[in-house]
Amino acid sequence: MTRTATRRRRTPTPSARPGRPVAAAEPVEPAEPAEPAEPAAAYAAAEELARRLRALACLPGPSASPTAWPCDTGLLDWLRRMTYPALYTWAAEENLARRWIGGDVFGSRRLSPAPEFLAGTDLRRLAPHLVAPLLRRVSMTRPAPSAADLEPAALADGAGRVSTFRRDGAARLWGQPEHAPPLPDITTIPHVVHGIWLGRPLPESNGFWTNYGAAADSYAGQVDFVLWTDIPRARFDAARATPPAPAGRPDPLAPVRALLTWADTHGIHLVSVAELFPANAPMTLHSPYALELNRGLPQGFAAASDHLRVEVVHRFGGLYADGDLHFLPDAALGPHERADSPADEGAGSPADEGAGSPADEATGSPVGQGTEGPPGGGYRLFRGRWHGPPEADGPARLPELFDRVAASTYGFTLHALTDEIVLNDVILAPAGHPALALWLEGARYNYLRDPRDLYAADAPPPAGSDPPAGSDPSPTSDPRAGSDLSVAATSGWRGEPASWTWAVTAMRTGRVHHWLLARLGIGAADLVKPAPAVRGHSELSWLPPVDGQPPVACPDPDPLPTLVACVDLLRWQHLSRSGDLCLTAVAPLVRGLPDPDTAWTALLLAFGHLSTDLGPVTSVTDRRRNQDQTLDVVVLPPEAEALLDRAATPATWFGSGAHSGDAEGAGPQAAGREYWFLGERTVPARLLPAGPGPVRPEGR
Repeated sequence: MTRTATRRRRTPTPSARPGRPVAAAEPVEPAEPAEPAEPAAAYAAAEELARRLRALACLPGPSASPTAWPCDTGLLDWLRRMTYPALYTWAAEENLARRWIGGDVFGSRRLSPAPEFLAGTDLRRLAPHLVAPLLRRVSMTRPAPSAADLEPAALADGAGRVSTFRRDGAARLWGQPEHAPPLPDITTIPHVVHGIWLGRPLPESNGFWTNYGAAADSYAGQVDFVLWTDIPRARFDAARATPPAPAGRPDPLAPVRALLTWADTHGIHLVSVAELFPANAPMTLHSPYALELNRGLPQGFAAASDHLRVEVVHRFGGLYADGDLHFLPDAALGPHERADSPADEGAGSPADEGAGSPADEATGSPVGQGTEGPPGGGYRLFRGRWHGPPEADGPARLPELFDRVAASTYGFTLHALTDEIVLNDVILAPAGHPALALWLEGARYNYLRDPRDLYAADAPPPAGSDPPAGSDPSPTSDPRAGSDLSVAATSGWRGEPASWTWAVTAMRTGRVHHWLLARLGIGAADLVKPAPAVRGHSELSWLPPVDGQPPVACPDPDPLPTLVACVDLLRWQHLSRSGDLCLTAVAPLVRGLPDPDTAWTALLLAFGHLSTDLGPVTSVTDRRRNQDQTLDVVVLPPEAEALLDRAATPATWFGSGAHSGDAEGAGPQAAGREYWFLGERTVPARLLPAGPGPVRPEGR
């Protein structure tokens, strides 16, 4: 279990906080805690659970190396120039993937084949005017289409609106040197707005529900609005086929049924991520996307959305916009919804992804400089001085915004709030734009790096953090290339002390666009401003409560699926954190199980076997500092604790030879025995081999 050092933690039900995510598509009531068992019986149950985990695994498992590589040799050559020379060479990709992400030992990241109705459709070469009709026909608000419904001639009958701009030779270079891949003769952007909500059905209580529905009504017939979801089609089919439960009876399909009604009412297309990014047309960032979803937390859904939004616009073109942004004039909104209303500083009510992402820290309200949170322990995410609202010199309506971006020098835009602040909550581009291809590679590479390098680019790299042989990320010949590929090297981050950063993965996901613009030599002032057609707002729904992350309620009476996700997360962290057993990464998932103590023991019993291809465990991360300065401490049951040797002195571990840790850290490092990084404590330790029976440490 996990306890907070200052007080006993209450475990709320998922409905105690609006928008609380769960590990499946539906909110569920948490299981009743199991009755305490005798030590021998509890250990036997943990051993059986560990045995089942081991039986499911296949070491070392398929690697996370990319399954779809660029076919355009000109684009590939440019991507190598802008990243590193060994990009998309088999030996380097395999080496990097196995070293930093690891094999897929449970097949958790295995993609499904395309549904039958998409078998004859090339999703990566769809004509822009066919994008909207395809998304309409595959929408889960209606029964699945036939393959004939998706043939080009059939789609052309309902061709979608597009913005086009013809470019001459110089304009095709979009302000880049001659070796950059040119844009097509005609830049074409479909009039489609993409939104994302992951983890469960979009709740009615979220601003996304109101904003998106009102915008879809206002732009009906001019712009198609799409909501991307990880809820499978079968759930929507079941919701249509099943009548609502009688009053007073639980109705697990009620949220899905409400989402269908909302989408039908406003003409919004509900599109499945899995169907449009299947095995034969995967994401570039499929492995990072799957790893982030495995977290089961709002910040994981937000990080997954940071990847998915770029993938969606790169494949289909159009406009991605966070659901809490505003598309309509203030006169059409309530006072609390207007774009000039500052976001609630003390928010931090976590929801699934959708409204707000790790890159949205600048939208938390113009509070000026400072590093401490506001009174009451709320989040203060904007660091630096706000220079006032940006000049609203952009188009007033979405079709005009599409036209202006298509005709712009760069052919794409992001959300430039001021000349200094650019967010990823707006992305507008044609499909296949080279800048988005580079963005995807920048994000992918960030998962192949030590997190200490990402968050402290000015510090010397820790031992063992250099890329493997054959993957030298040396600076390219481009004179604008920096000396480091990390986002930190070009985004202004220099190990900034911030105790809240454990809640996000901004350097891996949400800040990659800073690196992108720096590599391309594009300033914020050069981009087409989306306001007033799209204006900023943030509900900060991806943030955990200031007093720590509550459990993730388990939707399944069998703990095995949750423990599979935990092992995947622990293996990834073991690799990226130099042998660390990062218990804080999985604590919310384990706490949501009916019997957390048995789950912890099973996890540690199994992990020694399931990490033999990774090397030994050399440290444990077991404490997390909350925004209100309390500590979440992972307290293992005696049987699990007995499997850790905390007196071990490994020659190298996550904290050895490392940077000084957080400037806001919790005191001295106790003669090298304690390392604080992003608000979490790591100590050296060793995972012992499993014994023949329950071992209870002396005095426990």
